[in-house]
Amino acid sequence: MNQVWLQIFTLMIVGNIVKMIISYPVVGVVVDVLVLAISYLILRRYPMIDLRNSMLFLGGLTVVSILSSLGLIGEVVSNVLVVALLGWMMFGGGRNGNGGVRKSPTIRHKWHK
Repeated sequence: MNQVWLQIFTLMIVGNIVKMIISYPVVGVVVDVLVLAISYLILRRYPMIDLRNSMLFLGGLTVVSILSSLGLIGEVVSNVLVVALLGWMMFGGGRNGNGGVRKSPTIRHKWHK
């Protein structure tokens, strides 16, 4: 599962490099939306990842990135929002604290399927 997130973060870094090379705000928004869409396609392939919570987190990062690309929020505010998103992810984030991994139901007996 760590490899999946490594792929997504690599994709995000490549997207940010493209945004730095091409400094138009509209291109930055398009790149951010493409990174979110490709991240969805990557996460969808793995059934044990909680897609809803993962996409909520990535969507929040995308919104913060779009707002900062358009210049609607400053650097300090965007950094505070990213830290708040990371805190939300680490301290629950609307899930049961299982790290975003779906657990299979506990089978009590052999005949209880």
